[in-house]
Amino acid sequence: MKKPFSLLVATIAITGSLTAIPAHAMGSGNKYQDLQTGVTYGIYQPTTTLGLPALNFEVRPCRIFPKQEEYLLAGFGGMDQGIALVETSAQFNCTGLDNPLALPNTKINGVVAKVGIYCPTSKCTAAQFTKFGGEITFTTPAAKYISKSLRPTFIRVGTQGGFTLKQLITFASGLKRVGSY
Repeated sequence: MKKPFSLLVATIAITGSLTAIPAHAMGSGNKYQDLQTGVTYGIYQPTTTLGLPALNFEVRPCRIFPKQEEYLLAGFGGMDQGIALVETSAQFNCTGLDNPLALPNTKINGVVAKVGIYCPTSKCTAAQFTKFGGEITFTTPAAKYISKSLRPTFIRVGTQGGFTLKQLITFASGLKRVGSY
């Protein structure tokens, strides 16, 4: 169950990624805002990073659905422990789906979110989240940005361990749509 997101988190740990594509530069000085100008789904920027430094910000091509919009992969933390943020069009989820062991759902900013733990067996509990890591996934509703209608966004926030579920919920709850704050 760990492999798909493990590879994703390992990828964000590499600071000199060769596959990164520069964000749609608009010169605002805010990478999230600049990316929003180039995609039709909502972009969400972290306002609470738990004190973790930004590790990377990559705009990647959609390999699962070629010729669709790019998706965002951002990492926070360090080489050993970190949090990965993935944002993609909900219509064409460019990251695919992981299948972590399901834990009870939670709400993130009023939206029901799935919670999963990367457990090597089927007997893990939420108390083991810090040990094994896991993810929170949710789809945001359509929205408006300036005069543009934005499609729903699929968001995945995950970690390979070292963070509590409460910390991951805090990080995810701090995501604010660009232009809404």
